[in-house]
Amino acid sequence: MLGHKTATMTLDTYGHLFPDRLDEVSPKMRDKRAAAPRRTDASKGRKPDRAA
Repeated sequence: MLGHKTATMTLDTYGHLFPDRLDEVSPKMRDKRAAAPRRTDASKGRKPDRAA
């Protein structure tokens, strides 16, 4: 997701670049995110949360 914590942050930052094309850009961003490898908590340097 371009390094942002949420899709909302990404769209808030870059959405103005595509004001008439958000319907086209959004599915492409979703597809790219789905295809990207997932990072685990360990790869972020944090211990994973444990269910109580």
